[in-house]
Amino acid sequence: MPFHKTKKKLSTIIIIAGVITIGFFTIYKIKRDDFLHHKLKNVVAEKSNELYKLKYDSLSVNEVEGNLFIKNFHLKGDTSRQLKMINTGDTNAAKFLLDIFIPELKVVSFKTTAALLSKELRCKQVVISNAKIICYLYPGLQKPGDTKKQQQEIYKQILGSLQLIRVENVSVINSEVIAEDFYTKEVKLHTHKTTIGLTDVAIDSTFNQDTTRTFFCKEIRMQSQQVTLGDRKKTAEIANASFDTRSKILVLGKFEYGTFKTNGYFKTKIEGISLQGISWTGPVENSELTIDKAVFQKGELVLVDDHSSNKKNSSKVNTKILTGWISKFSLHSLQLKSFAYVSSQAGSNDKPFRIKNNSFSIKNIKIDRTTVLDENLVSRAEEIVISNDEMRFITPDKLYEYQLRGVKLNSLTKNIFIKEAAIIPAFNERDFAKKAHFQTDRFDIAMRNINCKEVDIPKLIKGEINIGLMTSVGNSVKVFRDLSYPKDTASNGGPQRNFPHQLIHKFSGKIKINRFIANKSYIEYKEKNAGTNSAGKVRFSNSSLYLNNISNYSVKVGEKTTCAFSTMFLGKVPVKGNFTFYLDDWKKGKFSVSAVVNKSFDVTIINELTEPMSLIKIEKGVVNSLRFKMTADTTLAKSNLVFLYEDLKLSFVKKKGSEYKNKSVFSFFANLIIKNNNKPGDGMRQAKITVKHKKFSSFFNFIWSTMLTGIKDISMLKI
Repeated sequence: MPFHKTKKKLSTIIIIAGVITIGFFTIYKIKRDDFLHHKLKNVVAEKSNELYKLKYDSLSVNEVEGNLFIKNFHLKGDTSRQLKMINTGDTNAAKFLLDIFIPELKVVSFKTTAALLSKELRCKQVVISNAKIICYLYPGLQKPGDTKKQQQEIYKQILGSLQLIRVENVSVINSEVIAEDFYTKEVKLHTHKTTIGLTDVAIDSTFNQDTTRTFFCKEIRMQSQQVTLGDRKKTAEIANASFDTRSKILVLGKFEYGTFKTNGYFKTKIEGISLQGISWTGPVENSELTIDKAVFQKGELVLVDDHSSNKKNSSKVNTKILTGWISKFSLHSLQLKSFAYVSSQAGSNDKPFRIKNNSFSIKNIKIDRTTVLDENLVSRAEEIVISNDEMRFITPDKLYEYQLRGVKLNSLTKNIFIKEAAIIPAFNERDFAKKAHFQTDRFDIAMRNINCKEVDIPKLIKGEINIGLMTSVGNSVKVFRDLSYPKDTASNGGPQRNFPHQLIHKFSGKIKINRFIANKSYIEYKEKNAGTNSAGKVRFSNSSLYLNNISNYSVKVGEKTTCAFSTMFLGKVPVKGNFTFYLDDWKKGKFSVSAVVNKSFDVTIINELTEPMSLIKIEKGVVNSLRFKMTADTTLAKSNLVFLYEDLKLSFVKKKGSEYKNKSVFSFFANLIIKNNNKPGDGMRQAKITVKHKKFSSFFNFIWSTMLTGIKDISMLKI
C-alpha cells in the first residue's frame, strides 16, 4: 500500500482527537454552570441537526483553577436520524457519524473570560483517557467540488461563531478507534492501545494558511500497538507504530498488506521500517509530505494468480497515485535491505517463481497529483539501484529451470549487470529425451558476466527489453538431440520455426539489442545416432560472437541481424565466419552463413564425430583449407563449398561394446572410389549443391548436414 494512504488512515485518529477537543470548547460559548448541567444536552442535539445525543455520569467545573472534569462521557450519533436525512435528500446529512465513549475527560486551565468576551477558546491541556471511538462511514456522501473551498468549509464548521481555538497540549491516552462502513459493517480502520499527543493546537483563518502546521498542530506524537486498515478485499496491519514530528521519525515494527481478488491475491510483509526526516505541512486536504530517508530492513511479497480467469476484457488504467489529502510527495532516499518475492498460479502444484535476497534503493523521487502509476514513474527518481542474489523459474512443461544470479540495476547509469543467466534442464540427456517422447533439442545454457548498457528502464518496467550494448564473457551453450526417438509429426504440422530469428518471436515481450558481444564462449552440439546408438559432439571453444540488431520488433524492409564469429573447432581448428538473419523474412527463416578455415590440420581429429555418428574412421589425411557459404530458409539450402585436402584414407568400422573394430572388406572398396586428394589447380573440385531442409531437424543439424553433403560431393565419401 502506498505510504500516503497509510498515513491518511492514521491521521484519522489525530483528526478525531482534535474534533473531540474542539467540541468541548463549544461549551464555553454559554455563560454559567447551570447551562453545563441542564441545557448542554439540548444544545448538542440542536446544533447537530438532531444527529447527536450527549450523556455523561457527572460533570464538575473548578472556576478558580479553570478545570473541567467529565466522567463516562458518551457522545453518540443518531443513525436513524442520519438515514432519514439521507433518504429525503437533506444536504445536512453528515459524511460520518461518531460514537465516542470517554471514561474520563479533563480540561485544564481554560480561559473563560476570553471565551465569553472575545469569542476565543484557550486552555492549557485536554486529557482523554481510555476512549473508544467508533466512526460510521457513509460512502457516497462525499461532496465534489473545489478542494480549496472544501478546506475553508472545514475551518468554518469547526470554528462556528468563534474567532480562535487554541490548546497548548492535547493527550489521547490508551484509546481505541474504529472506522467502519455503516452499510456493510466492514471495518476500514482499527487501532489498539493508541496514544496521541498534539502540541500547540490552533485554529483560525490565519492558521489555515500556516504551512508549518499539520492538522492544526505544531507537533504530533503517536504510539499504537496495532493498526488495521482496509476491508475484506484489502487489508493492512501495522504493529508497534510510533511517530514524532519533533524528531521527524516514523517507526513501524511490522507492516503487512494483502489484496484478495477473484483471480488470486498478493500479500506483502515488511519489517523494521524507519522513516526519517518527515515533514508534513500545509492545509489538511492539500498538504505536502517529504521524507528524507526511508529504511526497510526486511520484506516479502507473495503473489498468487489465477490465469484461468477471464482477463481478455481487462484494460490498462493509469491510476493516479496521490488521490487523497497529499498534493505533493518527495522522498530523498529509500533503502530496502532484503526482499523476497514468490509468485505462483492458483491451484497448481508447480514450483513457484522466486526472487531471493533482493535489495534496492531510490534517490530523490518527487510526485504530485498529476503523477500516474505507470512505467514513466521511474523517470521521477534521480537514481534507482536494485541488487538481487537469485531468481528462479520453472517452465510450465517442467523441463527447464531458468535462473538469474547476481543482478544489479542502476537507472541513473542505465546499466544492468548479471553475474549468470542460465537455462538448466531438469533431467539428464537420457531422461530428458524419454520425458519429451519425441526428437527435440535439449538446451543447457549458462551466460556469465553479462553487462547491459544504455538500457531503456521505463520500457523494461513495461516488460520490453531495449539495450544499446550487451557484453558477456565465459558462456556455455550445449544442445543435445536424441535421433532414436520419433519425429513429432502429429503436433507440429506446417513449417517449423526453430531458427534463431524465429525463436525470438516466441517471446511475448518485445526485445531489441543493438549490439551483443560474447567472448570466451563454449558451444556444443551433440547428437545421438539411432543406428549406432552412440553420440558425437561438434565442439567450438574459445568462441567470440559479434551480433548487431537482435530484434523481434516490427521490421523494416531489408532489416537484418548480423553475426561475425571466430572459434576453435574441436578445440584445434581455427574457424571464422558470419551469419546474416533476414528479419523482414523471418517467418520463412531466411538466413545465410559463411565459414573459413585457412590453417591446415590433421583430419583424423574428426573421428570423434564420424565414428559414433557414421561408423567411419579417418585413417589419415590433411585438410589444407575450407570455404563454405550457405543461403537457406525452412524449405531448402543452397551452398557452395571449397574443400582442399590430401592423402585421405578411411575405413568402415563396427561397434563392439565401447570399441570400434575395422570392417576390412567394406573399407577396401570404399577407398577405391574415394579421391584421395583435392588440390588447387585445373582438377580442383568444389561443390555447389541444393539440400532440402528436413522439417524436424534443428538449426545446427541443418548447417552441419549441408556441409557434410558438400564434402561428400567433393570426396565421394558417403557419410
